[in-house]
Amino acid sequence: MQPKVMSHPPVPNFHAVHWQQRKAWQTHWHALDTAFGRGDAFLQTLQAWQQDANAPHTLFFTAFAAEPPKHIHPLIATSCFGLLPGVHRIVFAQGKVQLTLCIGPTPAMAREIDMAADSICIDSLDLWHTKALVRFSKVQTVLQWRDASPQALVDLKLAGMLVNTRNATAQYKPLWTPRSALRASMSSPKTAKRPSQHAVIIGAGLSGAAVAHSLAIRGWTVEVLDQADHMGAGASGLPAGIFATHVSPDNSILSRITRDGVRATIHRANQLLKHGTHWQLSNLLEHRYAGKRQLPKGDAWPAAGHEWSTEASHEQRTAGGLRQDTAAMWHPLAGWIQTPVFVKSQLSHPNITWRGACQVAKLQRVNSIWQVLDPHGKALAQTKCLVLANAHQCQSLIDTVEGTDTADGVQRPRLPATALRGQVTWGSMALLPASLKNKLPVFPMNGHGSYIGNLKALTDCTSDTHWLVGSSFQRNDLDLRTRQEDQKSNIQQWAELMPALQAEIQHSVDPASTHAWAGIRCALPDRVPAVGEFAHPDFESLHVCTGMGARGISLSVLCGEVLAAHLNHEPLPMALSLAKLMSASRFG
Repeated sequence: MQPKVMSHPPVPNFHAVHWQQRKAWQTHWHALDTAFGRGDAFLQTLQAWQQDANAPHTLFFTAFAAEPPKHIHPLIATSCFGLLPGVHRIVFAQGKVQLTLCIGPTPAMAREIDMAADSICIDSLDLWHTKALVRFSKVQTVLQWRDASPQALVDLKLAGMLVNTRNATAQYKPLWTPRSALRASMSSPKTAKRPSQHAVIIGAGLSGAAVAHSLAIRGWTVEVLDQADHMGAGASGLPAGIFATHVSPDNSILSRITRDGVRATIHRANQLLKHGTHWQLSNLLEHRYAGKRQLPKGDAWPAAGHEWSTEASHEQRTAGGLRQDTAAMWHPLAGWIQTPVFVKSQLSHPNITWRGACQVAKLQRVNSIWQVLDPHGKALAQTKCLVLANAHQCQSLIDTVEGTDTADGVQRPRLPATALRGQVTWGSMALLPASLKNKLPVFPMNGHGSYIGNLKALTDCTSDTHWLVGSSFQRNDLDLRTRQEDQKSNIQQWAELMPALQAEIQHSVDPASTHAWAGIRCALPDRVPAVGEFAHPDFESLHVCTGMGARGISLSVLCGEVLAAHLNHEPLPMALSLAKLMSASRFG
């Protein structure tokens, strides 16, 4: 008989051991690990969190990897898609566990994180500069390492760490008052013991709904005011729209931001909407007119990039009504959403109160309280935290704020927004001839205009499926009356989008049997949204979330999460450098 082998008990999870010792008021925990590998350390911490009845309500886990992981643990692999170099927010447990995965050279990635951790695991102390570790720490932060040289331990002590070499741990307890550029952590009595937070949001479209939901799931009570008498009006009344990433040969700022945005949109839609009915991750074919929107070449677009966008195959071109010589890209991580349903689902959170038919005429700040006034000077609402999410109308309300003597010589906020009118055309799939209907793609397409087919439940009065095409594009045109010439133009765009089917579309689709919808979008000159607070002192605690142009579905959830992370002192859901480029403070 073989002798029994004594098995060692599992090693306790370092982060879980220390969150057990947290103060009663601390509901968030930020764990950091410098070696992601296959994701084992994160998975073990996730499982420890799931099994711990005393675990913090929200777990943030920041991990680093020098290169995109090639093999990820099967239990988390499906959520870890499209991992290009950069910072990725991946959400688990209905948003209660948030993994921030930083991929790239250590020094560069370290600068993309601006939040101090509660517990830190270091693979090798010698691979990390002591200043970076201190930057990730606050007083009482605990540190564990797997490998360290004697000099690295000396450096830790000099930096204010109380080092325990027997169990390879340390705690940040400097003899001086540390100074840090990092934002305050939720893990402090000053922020955690605040009274219940309240915000007022003006605008109940995609932007306002996204911000409201992001705050509501964090325990805020939110009032959302809108001038319309129903949810999802304005530009967010679009019957359905596409979410997809922007592609550029230099992997531009907009390309990186839209990938973050699409990831956030997929997560939220998957939580709130019925897949296949109100939204679908359906792939998308892009007709590259005149060869625009090229992919980065060679090593600049690794395998993870092709998970987002790649050259279209022969079969995909054929299925999309393209000729084989037509330049085209295939976007696996793209799809469509019924916009009004998405807005309503986000506003349905019990912490959110929606109020329609609210005509906001003026904003004023009295003793740190923002008052929202109607045309008669009556207060519609008041709050310490006000968010403007009313697209191109933001500036008109900003202009109503009276200045003070303390702000003399400081430039007032000025959003150089452009109003963009767009009209879409839609109709019943049943009215199309079978010869054309059977050739139309099952996936959406875009390029010059877009096409979505087989939309279900687009209206309440019919069970028909529908197609939708468009949109028109008119700058500084605020007329919402639909136009017959735009209907004809949209159908012509559709025909040009699918050149192999062009003649059939032009012959088969009667503009008289179609429906129309028009709305006004808001874009900024750099094509990047404006999110957050202005620098001007008269506008303290007034935030904006606007300027998404035609990419509201792709960007609004990300913008809402960025704003909520700032207000709640959480790790940002994207790279710090990109978040700064989206900051509203660039406009005053």
